Amino acid sequence: MKKNFYPKVVHKIYFTLALLVFISIQSRSQQLGSFLFSKLPQDYQLYPRNEQSEAFIPIAGRTETAGYKYVSVQVFRNQTLLTYLRGELKYDSKGVGTFAIETKIKAELAEYSFKVYAMSTDSALLVHRQNVVSGDAYILTGQSNSTGFFNENQTNEYCRSFGKITETLNTERYNPADTLWALSNQPKVGVGPMGFEIQKQLIAKSGVPNCLINGGFHWSSAWNHAQRTEANPADLNNGYGRMLYRVQKAGLTSSVKAFIFRQGESEAYNEGFDWELNFKKMYANLKLDLPNLKKLYVFQIDVIYFPTPVGAIVRDYQRRLPQLFPDIRSISTVGTQGFDGLHYAHEGYVQNGLELSRLIARDFYQLKDTINIDSPSLKKAFYKNDERKQLILLFDEGQQIVYPEMYRPKENVILDIKDLFLLNGQAGTVRSGKAENNKIILELNGTQNANTLNYLPDYLPEGNIYYPFTGPFITNKLGMRAFSFYQAPIGTALQTPKLNAAPGTELSITLSWTKIPDAAGYVLERKRADETTYKLLARLNSSSTNYQDLTAIGSGKVDYRLKAINDLSESADFGFAQADAPIVLAIQAEPVEIFNVFPNPVSKNQKIFVRFKTALSGSVSLINAMGQIISHQVIEHKTEATFNSTSFTSGFYFIKFRGENSGFTRKILVQ
Repeated sequence: MKKNFYPKVVHKIYFTLALLVFISIQSRSQQLGSFLFSKLPQDYQLYPRNEQSEAFIPIAGRTETAGYKYVSVQVFRNQTLLTYLRGELKYDSKGVGTFAIETKIKAELAEYSFKVYAMSTDSALLVHRQNVVSGDAYILTGQSNSTGFFNENQTNEYCRSFGKITETLNTERYNPADTLWALSNQPKVGVGPMGFEIQKQLIAKSGVPNCLINGGFHWSSAWNHAQRTEANPADLNNGYGRMLYRVQKAGLTSSVKAFIFRQGESEAYNEGFDWELNFKKMYANLKLDLPNLKKLYVFQIDVIYFPTPVGAIVRDYQRRLPQLFPDIRSISTVGTQGFDGLHYAHEGYVQNGLELSRLIARDFYQLKDTINIDSPSLKKAFYKNDERKQLILLFDEGQQIVYPEMYRPKENVILDIKDLFLLNGQAGTVRSGKAENNKIILELNGTQNANTLNYLPDYLPEGNIYYPFTGPFITNKLGMRAFSFYQAPIGTALQTPKLNAAPGTELSITLSWTKIPDAAGYVLERKRADETTYKLLARLNSSSTNYQDLTAIGSGKVDYRLKAINDLSESADFGFAQADAPIVLAIQAEPVEIFNVFPNPVSKNQKIFVRFKTALSGSVSLINAMGQIISHQVIEHKTEATFNSTSFTSGFYFIKFRGENSGFTRKILVQ
């Protein structure tokens, strides 16, 4: 047996390699009659669009048959002739004629087709390719909740996919010959209910077609998704390689905009290990193989049944991913419709597809209605004061948090959200709670000494009267459920600053305060007389104890508020101050003894000149009405500085000169 084993293995390897080479050559070249095409669109192909929202379509090939003069291409848009092209056939000394033609199509909700003819004495149709589009590409992968069991029959003419789902829910080896484009959810080309909803929503929001390749495979762990064969990344024997092979053969390697990952249940029910380490490996692999990948979207898994804290640990890391990786956004799944303890009904996957599509549309398609589309994420938890009888939970800025009523998951079963907050892992320490803007304030049962906080149970076993876990949840005004969190550190509120405001020099207001112990910085906000809400004025470091507001010019009162912050907590309340806004009745006379600014007022696109009476050294800054420096110059013994106003909007701006011993600020008007 041992004697014959090695030759058989070698023969098998050689045969497999030969087959792969043959298939690779065939996938790149297509023989149609006497013509061998090296470049030719496929039916239903999506070409990735460029920055001009177009795609170039190359058609090229050769023939060894003599007598042809040229090859022509008719391009149709929605079955209407759009353009006609032709390329000369150039024969070499061996009698091989070659041609190359290139056209372009727009990324739009329209389909293009191409008729390719060869011309000798007569015109002969070589091939007719149809339903070609240009648009964007995405990848979705994970375990069973990423696929929804590929149980979706709907399709759409502008939703595309590439390659096939292998047997046993995409877990078996990939056939390298499966390299055809198709509409999403045609037989064996499933993208799943969530994937299809993402596609539909993005088409509606962007106005361009898209391709989604769902590489999810069932029963997978993060370790499975992190397996990359270094010598052959597109290895057809593992899930990552199968996914990458489809992306490469689709010609999308450099064009995938975003990667969507929904996985973690395997680790939560103890069939995977070290989600954090394996996710980092997968992330590094993606950066190698998809060089232009812009965003990753990761779902936080739900509360499932297996009795271990691992699920809660995985969930918390998934919540914190955006803090660790600037190109990752996370989204919560708790509270998704139709939850059975592990999977979801069809409407639940559709719901998650809609919710995720809003994040993608904001990142890539300038979605305007973005208020509360994110899952609320805990930023800090801290006792309000040294009594430790109140706990403040601070969520993302702008979130409008909703504290839920009592929840009845089943008849005769009632749950109160207060019992789902666990201090040092213990329930029963919270008496009540309420929401205020982006905060939750918990009233505690007496003084507490806990230093960690959990939200939602680690797991909920089958047979429990609350199983499966369907609520209650902290949400925002849009209904997005807050991320669960595990062992979040609890701090103590910093002191509230005492803020003072007084008239300053140069039409400014001077703000001052005393240093707050343990503060890592300060947040200063302002509200003018004509405004209804406070707006950020400045973020200041821990050594700051004053600030000069140079942009408060107006009329009426100006209100300020200040809080101290650090990584664990912040001031429980703001320090407030009020001052009269400096009033300018007309464009202020320029201090000719120091410098002139002209023209003033200035029209857009005009140059702004700052001319000094004598040569000076220092810095000259151009500041907008929000106090932001838009341009800054350092001058050395100069009599003039200039600024370009091309990109300015109308309004007041400030020229600030600061020398070694003096500083002056002057206001200008851009019309």
